[in-house]
Amino acid sequence: MSISAWIDIHLSEQSSTNLSAQDLIKQFVKEGWDYVNHNGEVTFLPLGDGDHFNWQSEVMNSACILNIIELKQAQQEIVGIQLLRRDSDIGCDMLLFNANHIGFSLSIARKSVENQGEIDMTDFSWYLERVLPVFKYAGLQVERVQCEQTV
Repeated sequence: MSISAWIDIHLSEQSSTNLSAQDLIKQFVKEGWDYVNHNGEVTFLPLGDGDHFNWQSEVMNSACILNIIELKQAQQEIVGIQLLRRDSDIGCDMLLFNANHIGFSLSIARKSVENQGEIDMTDFSWYLERVLPVFKYAGLQVERVQCEQTV
């Protein structure tokens, strides 16, 4: 049985005009997230991916991945990058669909609520406590948050 968990964040119209994917990712790094895994690889959606979601992992420096992200945003492509918490083995895939819609697939060592018996429920509060401040400190106003889990 596979569990899928997702968080959707929608920004206010004013914030969406100021959204820089590069700046947002830099803010995630400042707040305890990273995009380089233990093998030194960055997992991301490449340029020209379209809607194929053909994730790639490569060893690259920060300037290179941030350049790819800037180009993808300029071409109005979906920006995708894997984020990992530095203080745990938990991570997620972040997708910037457009300037006001960001999604997080909670797929890397998904954090569950403890002591729930047979129910394997995602601990959405754990993620929200670590994601929402990033938007606040980036000067972006979150208008709506939606958390979803399917079995």
